[in-house]
Amino acid sequence: MRRSDYSPTSRAFATAAVLAGLLAAALHHPALATDWPLFGFDTARSGFNSDERTLTVGNVHRLHKRWQVSLGAVADSTPILLEHVRIGRAEMPMLFQTRLDGVTLGIEATTGRIVWRFRTHGSTVTDSTPAADPSGTSIYVPGIDGMVHKLSAATGRQERAPGFPVRITLLPLTEKDASPLNVANGYLYAVTSGYNGDAPPYDGHVVAVELSTGKTTIFNSLCSKYRKLVKAHTCPEQRSGIWGRGGAVVDPDSSMGGRIYAATGNGQFDAAHGGDNYGDSLLSLSADLSDLLGSYTPTDYKQLQDGDTDLGSSSPGILPDQATSQTPYMIVEGGKDAILKLLNRAALPGVGGELQLIDLPGGLFSAPAVWTDASNNAWVFLGFSNEVTAYRLKTKKSGISELAGIWQASPGSSYGQGSSPVVANGIVFVAFDSAIVALNALSGSELWSSANRNAGGTIGGIHWQSPIVVNGWVYCSDENGKLTAYSLRSARLRVPDRR
Repeated sequence: MRRSDYSPTSRAFATAAVLAGLLAAALHHPALATDWPLFGFDTARSGFNSDERTLTVGNVHRLHKRWQVSLGAVADSTPILLEHVRIGRAEMPMLFQTRLDGVTLGIEATTGRIVWRFRTHGSTVTDSTPAADPSGTSIYVPGIDGMVHKLSAATGRQERAPGFPVRITLLPLTEKDASPLNVANGYLYAVTSGYNGDAPPYDGHVVAVELSTGKTTIFNSLCSKYRKLVKAHTCPEQRSGIWGRGGAVVDPDSSMGGRIYAATGNGQFDAAHGGDNYGDSLLSLSADLSDLLGSYTPTDYKQLQDGDTDLGSSSPGILPDQATSQTPYMIVEGGKDAILKLLNRAALPGVGGELQLIDLPGGLFSAPAVWTDASNNAWVFLGFSNEVTAYRLKTKKSGISELAGIWQASPGSSYGQGSSPVVANGIVFVAFDSAIVALNALSGSELWSSANRNAGGTIGGIHWQSPIVVNGWVYCSDENGKLTAYSLRSARLRVPDRR
């Protein structure tokens, strides 16, 4: 059962109130504004907003709190943003965020006014993030009912569409929708893990939903030859959850055919010996999930399983193609073992076979951000509980590529395991307890903190929450159940488009 908390009367009242607020106090968004439609900005989960031009290294210190709104409960996730949502005669930017209790909110992005709520029902939680439909008029939202729902971005009403709402687990009490949703290749992608405590039964799996038909395809990381949603006793093996913050990550290179990658946690691995179980592995799958194209598993997979040291505590980061490299298509994968692996994603090596192993300051739980600078150098940024690390990819004349550590910064700390960094116009943004910070991407020097007195106010604690940076604004939720917005002090008023 589910409902939209949005009656015709309340809809009319909310629309009128939003328009009045916009006319009186809406802040300027650039004319050529962009969306932040998915966790990580794009389907590759790069965390790099290549369109940002408003915020610069020279002006980011002028960021100032514009509003802070109570969400009514904690949202242990990240908002998305659509810039042009038509409500009545007005067109306005809207944020969408799902709370732990399975309630998704539609929020006017320039004022923080909550326009609508959509509620799902169950006795569990979700850390997932919505994803926008390519049309820009609909969004896909996670629920605590084992399903993903398609909603109108303007009203929060559930839309009729082939296959939706779509079931992604038969075991919602033990299989969790933890990682953000993704939309690419004409499919919706969702992944599952277990809840805190790892109580079985659950089987980490990827679900692909063909948007035009509603047809679903399943890839189970355990008992992978079984291509349906599992029941409690379908598979003798358990766990192997997919719970990294990026979830299903899509290859951006057209030559890769839209293949997706997903990293699994602790579970049986026997695929190297004729089995069909892929615990503690990075999987490469065809866009429709029909084919397993390759896999990578560390050689110490048995120790990882025995020690609850998940490879898939983080999601993979896809590096931009390197024309002069012997391995032009590369990917990185971290884990609880505090080792970053550089791999050839064009042909994942099976067991072992890494291009490079890098010791990290701790286990990696956040999603990596991948940035290309003005000199076409590729960078990787990693967020930990009390620091941010930066690596730059270098290719030798021999064609061998390696990541080199460039800087480490410790601008804050958090009780959680680390927020996922994002990059915009040469600036790295990352959240810690009580502060969002902006760092120079080239040097790691601090450029701004929301904890500074002139920032106008800051945020609460951080777990899985991470900022988004779009159209000159920074948005971030926190463990106090608040969502906070910042923009430049010099931002001008605007009138909503009422064409």
